[in-house]
Amino acid sequence: MRVLIIDDDPDLRSLLGHYIKQRWQDAAVDEWDPLERDVPGADFPLGSYQALILDYMLGRGDGLDWLAKLKRRADCPKVLFLTGAGNESIAVRAMKAGADDYQRKQELTRERLLTSLHELTAAENEKTVSRELAARMEAHSLGAKVRIPGIKVLRLIAEGGMARVYLASREGDDEPLVVKILRREVLKNKTALERFMEEYALVERIQSRHVARIYDHGQSEEHAYLVMEFFEGGDLNKRLAGTALDPLEAMRVFRELMFALGDIHEKGILHRDLKPQNLMFREDGTLAILDFGIAKHIDAIDRTREGEVLGTPRYMSPEQVQGRALDLRTDIYSAGVLLYQMLTGEHLFEGDTAVEVALHHLNTPPPALPEHLQAYQRLLDKLLEKDREGRFRNADEVIGFLARKLEQGPGPADRTMRLH
Repeated sequence: MRVLIIDDDPDLRSLLGHYIKQRWQDAAVDEWDPLERDVPGADFPLGSYQALILDYMLGRGDGLDWLAKLKRRADCPKVLFLTGAGNESIAVRAMKAGADDYQRKQELTRERLLTSLHELTAAENEKTVSRELAARMEAHSLGAKVRIPGIKVLRLIAEGGMARVYLASREGDDEPLVVKILRREVLKNKTALERFMEEYALVERIQSRHVARIYDHGQSEEHAYLVMEFFEGGDLNKRLAGTALDPLEAMRVFRELMFALGDIHEKGILHRDLKPQNLMFREDGTLAILDFGIAKHIDAIDRTREGEVLGTPRYMSPEQVQGRALDLRTDIYSAGVLLYQMLTGEHLFEGDTAVEVALHHLNTPPPALPEHLQAYQRLLDKLLEKDREGRFRNADEVIGFLARKLEQGPGPADRTMRLH
């Protein structure tokens, strides 16, 4: 493999080159300093490289301009474009200009770098590819095949059990969007397809700033899709990163979650799958709930058979584990599990299997909070009552509890929070 790195930071160029040579010992890595040299000219052997890593900020030059010039050449190799965190509009412009992949520079890890280069160059460098990589390459190409009026699907950014998620944008502007495309194998399941398409109708009914906006939905040949807003701030899972939040921040997020549940529950809708991956943050820090794939109107019982278990075991309510009829209190319990994780950085229950974790929700008392978090114990106890009759009945009751028990200091510099 031969790679060209164009970046104005010599330390980053050296680090990326080191990672590449660690992975591919016979790799040749050349560095290009845009502070010393202009964009490679026609006499430069660009076609001798299998991949090009190009930064979006080049000191005295614009990476997007360089990308456009390089992509006009017939011998331009695959391009991995580096953007800044939260600059998805730059990523959209880069992908439209011909970049083959992008990575947020501030979040670029060794694994992400090597995975991207592997995917970009596998067809050229390997006679056979692994089943996993072949599936990823197929998923990348799928986005280009799906035709959605007025929308350009750009790049696979995530995969879930039901759908693949792509970065996209409107053809007329560079605002980043997300397109969820239902997996082909799920598409054959009539019930799963109905749930996927019902997500649009449910969210449209809610009309809340605390819920992810869905702009369009439909089917393109054999593919079902949703067009949604893009969240620059990522999800709660990313924000936690295996650690606890500051208690004040945890309570801020939790309070926003309660307002979100209030908006949802007011319309008679249960989410039923609250988890960190489904709590998203916009650029301004506001929270919105995502993924209503198994959400349900509380009066709709035709597709919820007795004994049916839906959700994620770590965050299921006891009645959800038992397959009982659900009400608003199932989401309240799941929110309590999330609050415990935000405050402690740990899961409420651990287990070797999903079944073992689920059974803990039925039979195991929640662990007490550590001493420095004892002020939140009463709140958590009432959120996590195994008997839902002893639980908060709805989000409004939780918000009222917070309002009554919250005490703030005299000013921002001396602000404290205590729950009694």
